Formats: sequence, C-alpha cells, structure tokens
Amino acid sequence: MAVTDEEIKTLVEYCETNLGDPHLWKTPDGYPNSLALCIIDSIYSTGSHYSSVVNVIERYKSIPSGERHGAKDLAASIQKVGGARNWATTIAENLKPAHTRSGAPLKADIIEQAADLLVHEDIDTVPDLVAAVDGKLTNNYVYHGWKRLPSQSSGVTYNYLLILAGMQSIKPDRMVLRFLAEALGEEADVEGERAVDLLTETAKALDVEPRALDHIAWRAASGRELVD
Repeated sequence: MAVTDEEIKTLVEYCETNLGDPHLWKTPDGYPNSLALCIIDSIYSTGSHYSSVVNVIERYKSIPSGERHGAKDLAASIQKVGGARNWATTIAENLKPAHTRSGAPLKADIIEQAADLLVHEDIDTVPDLVAAVDGKLTNNYVYHGWKRLPSQSSGVTYNYLLILAGMQSIKPDRMVLRFLAEALGEEADVEGERAVDLLTETAKALDVEPRALDHIAWRAASGRELVD
C-alpha cells in the first residue's frame, strides 16, 4: 500500500513536536574505510544490545589493519581461524545465533556468507559497494543476494549495511517500527518496505537526510537521549 500525504503530514508534525531541532540531529559515523566493519555491525546489531556490538567491533579492529579491512580481509580472517564458529569464539567472542529457533546458524555464519557474497561480486570496499548499488537501493543484485542469506529476508540488515557505508537508507528494525507505530497509531501499516517509504518521504518533507531521521527515530524509540 502506497504511503499517503496524510501519513507524511502526521509524521512531520510528530517529528517537529517530539524530536527537537533537525539541525542538531546526527548521522551515524559508519565505517567509510572498512566494508568489513559495515558487514559485522549490520549483522550483529539485530536483536542485540548495541554495547555487545561495539565490543565485537572493537575486538575486530584490534586485528592488524582491522579498522580498514574490506570484504576480502574479513573472509580471510574467518578462514584463517578455521571457520565461522572459531572466528566467533576467538575474535568476535560472541556466539549469538541469527534467530531464536532451534538449529539457528550463528551470526558469524551469516557474516561469513555475506563476505563471500560480496567477494564473489567483486565488491571489496565501501566505494565498491556504493558503485554496485548505484543509487538503486533495492533494485540491484547485492540486495537480492543479501536477502537470500539465512534469516536476512526482511532487508533490515541490508538497509543498515547501506547506512553504515554512508548511503541514504532506512532500516525497518523493531525500534523504527515502534517509532512509526507511536506516531501513526498501533493500527497503522508500518511493516517492512512501507516503513522505509514512510520515513524516506518524511525525511524529504523535513529536508533532512533519511539516515539522520532513521537514527533519531531509533534513539527516540529506544529511550536514549536524542542528542549526545
């Protein structure tokens, strides 16, 4: 269902009333120099307290040149220690599964497959990813390949990958959906791609970057201070 002018008007008014001065909104720093960190953060962030994600990122950055690693380096680091489980144990020190059902793969398994996917498509760096997406956020081979990864069909981690790489996207995770439900009412349809469209159009109406609105909406819904 297409978003309506009335919904965008309601969201704009809600943002102006509850989120403070848009000029003070911050965009996430992301990892412009490391596609490896973009991949790791995007996968570990779902369903986790963000402090645990920061811990994984810091451990990976402690690898020589880890702060500047690309997808090839990430894949090699996993292979070097004998696979995803060993990588999760010795480097990430995080064995969180990709979902809660029995037999779920580790998030580290998904990271390995994501890195292999990008390497297979000759995407190693953030600029490589930007060029591959080429402004078509959800109509490209990376998007379709990523959504075929285990437990990634919602597109949340793909959209977050783009944000961390500096692109303009919205990640429709549970906090963003909570924000939209609070603004539009619990009965509103705010799922999946519709959530992306709602906040993208609202950002346009507010004349702000979509990823800036995504970040402030996430902070508001998660009870954090709106401005650091």
